Amino acid sequence: MSENEDKGSVVEPVPDADAKAITRVDVMDVYQQLFYNTCRWTAGPLVALAIRLRCEGAQNVPAEGGALVVANHRNPVLDPFAMAMKVERPINFVAASVFFHLPVVSTMYRAWGAISLELEGGEKSKVCLDEAVSLLRDGELVGMFPEGVHTIANIRRAHKIRTFRTGFVRIALTAGVPIVPVALIGKGERTLARFPSSMVKPFFDHPDFANGAELGYYKRLTIRIGRPLDLSGFQGEPVTSKLIGHVSGKVRRVVSKLYDGEDLDRFFSGEAPFDISCDRV
Repeated sequence: MSENEDKGSVVEPVPDADAKAITRVDVMDVYQQLFYNTCRWTAGPLVALAIRLRCEGAQNVPAEGGALVVANHRNPVLDPFAMAMKVERPINFVAASVFFHLPVVSTMYRAWGAISLELEGGEKSKVCLDEAVSLLRDGELVGMFPEGVHTIANIRRAHKIRTFRTGFVRIALTAGVPIVPVALIGKGERTLARFPSSMVKPFFDHPDFANGAELGYYKRLTIRIGRPLDLSGFQGEPVTSKLIGHVSGKVRRVVSKLYDGEDLDRFFSGEAPFDISCDRV
């Protein structure tokens, strides 16, 4: 199973939240927790100052219990780092396997206990997604960037919010946890460096990087965290490609609304009700 759901009909019904858990995986070990918190306490303030980091809605992250944090994506280092700085609970990020081959970045990801996701799918990808489900059922936070590597490969040509890959929906439905939508709103985005394909291919042998890659940064970054999206209304429904695509599209539109500052009474403050299972976005 990959981030892209295969076409097909019914796969299985949405499980109840108390369904039998997948084989348990360990959360961050003591060394990973130490590194994670050390980064927050030392490098965190410097990064926050450099990119004028702000966070809105930190109170929307559940204080306990599993939840899948879903955000748009522009930078493989700054995005997860900034979220880790502003969310008090540790986040177990899912990252594309290509980043685990890069010097420095791979060291940081492994030290943080990140989960490697094979973009091509297959058994390795299934193991990764099963690990994410297990962590969520154990009450942990898991973070995902469903836009994938596309926006990183083409920073200048990317739209604000691109199409979401849909694997995150299956993870949340299987684990029986809410989705926390997050908009990363970068201002004054600049390209720090451009790398030709000859330099990129040994690390990123992926079609999106055929023309090379760009490394960007933000002059200002605002993290806007929305209200959790309760998926319990889908319990008992057959999990079809249509349902998964429908939920993924709704989550993407919620993130877009947060990004643009629209309908914040529904998706940010919770002053107006919103039920993802039946309400329009």
